[in-house]
Amino acid sequence: MVIRLVAPVVLLSGLGLVFPTPVPGTPPPSWTHERVLECEEGTVHTYLTPAGFGTPFHVVGTEEVIIPMHVEIVLPSGEGPFVTIDIPGFDVDSPDAVHCWYVDTAGLEVEFWGVRR
Repeated sequence: MVIRLVAPVVLLSGLGLVFPTPVPGTPPPSWTHERVLECEEGTVHTYLTPAGFGTPFHVVGTEEVIIPMHVEIVLPSGEGPFVTIDIPGFDVDSPDAVHCWYVDTAGLEVEFWGVRR
């Protein structure tokens, strides 16, 4: 009796039909803060956590994040730039630093330097 119950479960799980696994880099449905970044390396599609601005950008299709270390914004009126994040000791000229920019949904021009891990 036990063999009859276990065998279909083992067969289906072997086919990936019983225990689906998430696709790497797929954000949870609650993450609605999509940001398309223009970076020196090219266009990068990302999501922010529900906490939004200032949190790491999760790179779609990977397990990587981009962590902002120095952020400057320009207001929609053109005022700025204003520094909103500046982690002491971070070198924007470091060979490991990434440089990206985008315009957010409120019209803020955001430019930042950070690390990608």
